[in-house]
Amino acid sequence: MSSPVCHWVRSVLTAYLDGELKASTAAAVRRHLARCESCRRRAKELQDAWELLDEFKPAPVQPGFTERMMARIVEEKELQALEARLRPNRVLRQVAATVLGLAAGLVIGFAIYGWTGHLREPNSPIEREVSRHITFLEDAELLDEIAVIQAIDRLTGAGGRDSGA
Repeated sequence: MSSPVCHWVRSVLTAYLDGELKASTAAAVRRHLARCESCRRRAKELQDAWELLDEFKPAPVQPGFTERMMARIVEEKELQALEARLRPNRVLRQVAATVLGLAAGLVIGFAIYGWTGHLREPNSPIEREVSRHITFLEDAELLDEIAVIQAIDRLTGAGGRDSGA
C-alpha cells in the first residue's frame, strides 16, 4: 500500500464493489486489482465481510416500534428545548446567590466588628510607643504642614539657625 495508486484504489474500493463508480474509473480499479496482490486481498476481505453481514438476520421489528420511537424523540427534543429555556435562569440564580452570599458575609462581618468594638488600646509601653508613632504618621495634614515649614526654613535659612542653637 505504499504507492499512491494503491492508496487511491483503497479509498474508492467500497464504491467499486458496490458498482457506484463510472465505467472508466471502475476499469482503472479493475486493472490495478489485476496487478496488485495487496489491494486484491483487501477487496476480497471486504467482500467476505459483506457476505457475513448479508447472512445476519435482524430480529423482526415489533408492532408500534416506530411510533414509540418517534414519540420518544419528540419528547426528548421538547425536554431539551425546555432545558435550554431554563438554563439562563439557572445561571442568573447562581449569580444572584453568589452576590447575596457575599452581601450576607459583609453584613455579618460588620455586625461582628460592631459587636466586638473598635481596636483595643495598647497595653505595653512598646505598644503605646508604636501606636503613638503610627498615629503621628497617619495624620497626613500634619505631615504636609511640617514639610512645608521645613521647606520654608531651608529657603529662608532659618533651619540652620535652629539646628545650631
